[in-house]
Amino acid sequence: MPMDLNELKLSLVGKIIESPDQCLKYAVDKSYLEPVLPRLVILPECDADIKAILAYANATKQSITVRGGGSGKSGGAIPEFDGIIISFEKMNAISEVDISNRCIVVEPGAILDDIKRVVDAAGLWYPVDPSSSDWCTIGGNVAENSGGANAIKYGVTRDYVLGLTGYFASGEPFSFGGACHKDVAGYDLKSLLIGSEGTLGIITKITLSLIPKPRLTQSFWCSFKTMSEACQFLNVMLTSSYHLSGAEFIQPDCLQAVSAYLDQDISLLKAPALLCRYDSDSDAGLEAFSKFLDETCLQCNGTSMHGHDALYWHVRRSISEALGDAYKNKYSEDITVPVGSVLAYLEEISLLEHKGTRIICYGHLGDGNIHTNILNLDLDASQWHDAKESMITEIMNLAIRLGGTLSGEHGIGLTKKAYMPLYFTNYELAIQKKIKSLFDPNNILNPSKIF
Repeated sequence: MPMDLNELKLSLVGKIIESPDQCLKYAVDKSYLEPVLPRLVILPECDADIKAILAYANATKQSITVRGGGSGKSGGAIPEFDGIIISFEKMNAISEVDISNRCIVVEPGAILDDIKRVVDAAGLWYPVDPSSSDWCTIGGNVAENSGGANAIKYGVTRDYVLGLTGYFASGEPFSFGGACHKDVAGYDLKSLLIGSEGTLGIITKITLSLIPKPRLTQSFWCSFKTMSEACQFLNVMLTSSYHLSGAEFIQPDCLQAVSAYLDQDISLLKAPALLCRYDSDSDAGLEAFSKFLDETCLQCNGTSMHGHDALYWHVRRSISEALGDAYKNKYSEDITVPVGSVLAYLEEISLLEHKGTRIICYGHLGDGNIHTNILNLDLDASQWHDAKESMITEIMNLAIRLGGTLSGEHGIGLTKKAYMPLYFTNYELAIQKKIKSLFDPNNILNPSKIF
């Protein structure tokens, strides 16, 4: 195994990028952090490549950051200074669907939408649906435990990972789970790897559980005069016998920004709004739900409509970029609070605005995952930095005071690690750091992330 950089390069001929110009695209992700140019980028093609990289990294204490599509928003894919990037873009194989076991085996570099197409063609469904599904990778989804609009009913990435194969940071191989849909043998190390943000091991194969696809799905745009009425409506829906598969709230400012960004007339859509989605296996079931939703919406002083599903979700998926386009600067947090505390959070959040800033919220109302956008109206760079940092701290404290958490789906990475002591005790942090040291004794995998 290679023990110096020249030996590593010889063992990986044609799989290494060293040109600063070419490395630059691997220096950033979708966070708001400054680029960090990696020492080099490696594009492995098989497990033997991973073993060689880990042997070199452990011998030289070389830091490594594993990267998928770079769609993460917490800085998890930002390289360490003088670090090596492992990009899985060439390890993107997707197996045939295993119909009898309702699963599929994929490599970490596979694009999520590509997996979905293969699964759909076989008559099954992988329901996890983050907004970046057309370019994010399944390895990144596993590393961050990604969610999405479907999470209210179908859960998040962790709920569909049956098996993981790969290597601990030390180079020792692991293989947890497989095609079995039930497995409670020993400590759940597989789940520990999911959401670990590339700090504990390198995953080379993933077995995903698949489910039947609903025959029918329909979306509803429910408009209200106040967010209080929207929350009242959602509470009735969530305590009924009907199980929503999506419940996204959208503020008036979001609609205005999207209309300008898309240069499109969306005046038929009113806000505050709750974008609901319902899945059914029968026309009768969908009709019964539609009647119940219309009646409930009316009881909460709202109006409802359907029939423009593509438009509804195009608007929802455009909000983040539209807000970024509409304001001088934008910084987004993805805190989560209990669903019963959402209204209190929204009522208090505007009190945290500093002069020259706005806070606009939207997102997954059904599970309390609120995308909280801090926006710069007219501050200069220094003023914006100070105001933003102060507001982030206040937002984190508000979320935790209401029984919430630091992140619902974007992870901790670099951007939130300073706030970990707000959520965990010193003892709990020490346990997590000991786990990290057991999995990664030489501290080579994403060493600056999370803690």
